[in-house]
Amino acid sequence: MEEEYKRKCFFYKWRIENFNFCWQKTGEHLESPLFFIEPSPETSWRLWLYPRGEDDGEYISCYLFRAEGGPEVIDVDFELSVSVGEQVVKPPVSFEKIYSFKNCQKEGEKSFALRREIFLRKPFWEERFTLTIGCRIFKRNGDGFKVTENFGRTTIAMERISGMDVFDDVTDLNPESDKDIEVKTQLEADPFISINLSHFDDSLTIKIHPKSCEKIKYAICKITIIKSWEKASPIEHVRSWVGEIKTDIWRYDVPLPLTKSAEQDFVTNAQKTFFLHYDFAYSTGVEYANNELNDYGTDLWLENISFLESSCKYVKTEESTDYLTAMDALKPSDTSKSFADMTITTKTTVFKVHKAVLRARSSELAEMLKDNPENIELGDYRDGTVKRFLLFLYTDSVEDLYWQAAMDLYAMADKFKVEFLKKKCRSFLEINCDAKNVAQTLLLAIRFKDRPLKAHLMKYIVAHDEEVFSTNEWQSFAENYWFLAEECMLMKYREKIPNF
Repeated sequence: MEEEYKRKCFFYKWRIENFNFCWQKTGEHLESPLFFIEPSPETSWRLWLYPRGEDDGEYISCYLFRAEGGPEVIDVDFELSVSVGEQVVKPPVSFEKIYSFKNCQKEGEKSFALRREIFLRKPFWEERFTLTIGCRIFKRNGDGFKVTENFGRTTIAMERISGMDVFDDVTDLNPESDKDIEVKTQLEADPFISINLSHFDDSLTIKIHPKSCEKIKYAICKITIIKSWEKASPIEHVRSWVGEIKTDIWRYDVPLPLTKSAEQDFVTNAQKTFFLHYDFAYSTGVEYANNELNDYGTDLWLENISFLESSCKYVKTEESTDYLTAMDALKPSDTSKSFADMTITTKTTVFKVHKAVLRARSSELAEMLKDNPENIELGDYRDGTVKRFLLFLYTDSVEDLYWQAAMDLYAMADKFKVEFLKKKCRSFLEINCDAKNVAQTLLLAIRFKDRPLKAHLMKYIVAHDEEVFSTNEWQSFAENYWFLAEECMLMKYREKIPNF
């Protein structure tokens, strides 16, 4: 009887991607998407998670929360559990025979799981850190709930910036030196932080100074310093901030190798080279939450999730390899504009860029640079389109792509003869084709004489003719481009003719 009872339960699994970038302080909580338990759709529920505890930062706190709606009191029992990836951190904990939920009431446990146990399961710095909260809800009296499994996902948006610099002479390492590493994204004018390295009296000093970082709610910086003259383990230091980023100073005892004469202290010496590599990752507090029809597991990431824009899918980048590609080598250039030698301007924004990258990636931009090597004006393009275009030139990646953005980016890729980007946009438009946007996408394909894209769209229209022809978008399209509409309808007619 007990097993039969437990089978009749409502099960909700809430995955939190990039949990290690939660910015909530002690006493602040994160909420799951709303969910409903049949047969009571008027009553909604959430899971509440305090990433740094409700009142003790050593723990996470976890609760089942009943939102407004439905009867005044609902009697249920429930279980809560926690896992990281596929590893169980906290086995199911039962809360039975003591909870009658009123509206806006939460029940659970303040000291539900130790944070250190969560982060023991996976290195804090590691990417793709997913925490999963499992919740089973049992009806206390009578027959159990209809047995269902439901899934929710919250993704903490974050960005990672990395780069390297070399400090190899007395001028670079002088405490009064103004050689700062500016840490910023490719398309931002101002850095988030700056990093300074100096050496004096056998003491190596690393300084981090906040710059334009007011919007950042959580950040972590990992600095690795390699000494060229010895094979000892590198110096590594990790610093994180919840809320305001403050100036941080570290000092290490690092004696330099002995030199043959004092004069050598005043010239570049390869034996005294420091290589500084940094990884800076941050979140501005943006999160995406949605319920899912199926269990997509812990490996579903931003590129596979539809968020605010309808029919929005993110373009996946190619699978990583163990060797350094040309694009990998260029990626540090995204993060620092120390050597930017020209600008691209729109009506409202100035982007600092590198001529060498533009020449190498676009023959059209290379021709434009001959007339004006200092600035290129792109006033006919939206800032977001130019930003995505430049990001692709540096990294071969496409971010924050939705249907209209893909349409604009396709046109820009065609204009500047960036065929690989054009191919990515074509693929995106084919995948995200639907009854409402197919007509406008078809016009794009015809305008740019893209036969593969046109053929794909025509096949879609024929296969979904009733759905497409009934939309207002198609009616407007047929009125203005009747000859194209007739071509599509003719294709549908020919498809119905039997082959003898």
